[in-house]
Amino acid sequence: MLGYLYMEELTKKRLTSRVVLAILATGIFAFLGILDSTATTVTFPILMREFNVSTDIIQWFTLVGTLAFSIVGFTNLAVYRVTSFWVSGCIALGVVSFIAWVYISKNDKKALINISLFKSYRFSFQLIAYCCAKIATLAIGLIIPIYVQEVNGSSVALAGWIIFPGAILNACMGMWAGRLLDIKGPRLPIYIGLINSIVWLSVLSIWGRELSDVALVILYALYYSGYGLCFGTLMTSGLMDLSEEEQAQGNAIFNTLQQFCGAVGMALAGSLLGLSQSRYTSISFGQATAMGAQWTFMVLTVLLVLAMVVALVSVPKKK
Repeated sequence: MLGYLYMEELTKKRLTSRVVLAILATGIFAFLGILDSTATTVTFPILMREFNVSTDIIQWFTLVGTLAFSIVGFTNLAVYRVTSFWVSGCIALGVVSFIAWVYISKNDKKALINISLFKSYRFSFQLIAYCCAKIATLAIGLIIPIYVQEVNGSSVALAGWIIFPGAILNACMGMWAGRLLDIKGPRLPIYIGLINSIVWLSVLSIWGRELSDVALVILYALYYSGYGLCFGTLMTSGLMDLSEEEQAQGNAIFNTLQQFCGAVGMALAGSLLGLSQSRYTSISFGQATAMGAQWTFMVLTVLLVLAMVVALVSVPKKK
């Protein structure tokens, strides 16, 4: 890749000192990433013996590092370029921390989280769908109040009340989902919930720049009703594929990733909003905010379609 970039710049006679330094910095960064990953996996056992530290503590540090660096990287997308250290560098550090966590967990019989659970494709796929739903919902929950204030010019109080009907519907649909799960199995509430959310999120994507407060109340409530049907059911169905001894750890994985995905969803929405607001300075701030919101709705629609595809191949008929 670096050789191709070098030859391309040389052919175009644009090989300036800045280009050379950029190529050199990229090469050094790639080398340090590989070196860091290798050192992490090789020296951890030695460091744990030397400092008398248990693997549980190391697993916590590597897991926290994975979450923290990844979130910082995604959040900085609106401020820095993708190639900057604060974006790609932080994401790379998150990946390295994740590799270290997997290595330690795989070689420790008393691991904090048993990664062998991911060998169950039903558990893993439903976990992916669960995470996609959480990311989408937290992102929308951030976008709606900002849209109400910055685009429609409404009050902060109205921005808070506008999501209230959706919360009520979410609670009601959660109870109905439990009833459907007992009678029909997990497929019906999950499929209906995801399809419902995709439909109304698609409507938000199409008319994302021209949404009144009334439209936001209705569409958000309808979206949230689908979320209430599928979200808890995905977790229940995913855990059903594990043995009783494994369900406690499976529950811990779901809850841990729920927190992480919530942060990712808010970082994603904030980054797309910030990117639109900073790039389109020729239009009003409200119009730029509406454009960023529409971008976010589109990305989240794709994410929920992915969740639907994953659910189709992993959710069992009935247990």
